[in-house]
Amino acid sequence: MKLASAILAVVCVAFASQAEARNCIAGITYCGSTLRAIATGSNYDPVMAATGHVLGNDKFYCNDRNGGIVWLKTCRENCVDRGAAKSDYCQNEDPRPQDG
Repeated sequence: MKLASAILAVVCVAFASQAEARNCIAGITYCGSTLRAIATGSNYDPVMAATGHVLGNDKFYCNDRNGGIVWLKTCRENCVDRGAAKSDYCQNEDPRPQDG
């Protein structure tokens, strides 16, 4: 019984780490805070820091399926997370033109 419990625990941890570790979706715009929430393996913070923009209200464009990002702008107001597979937007912008 202990062996079965140990195997189950290992399987659960493996699935949990796969669920958490993902890249951004190419073609979608993300708030900095959203990128931190979907960190893949290592956090997006070092990549964001390399651009000189680490605020949660900075917007980034995901330019490839490997998690490559490009800084776009800092929102004057809050950056709004629209949810999975939809581009985030600055609160003072109309989100429809960027819908992903």
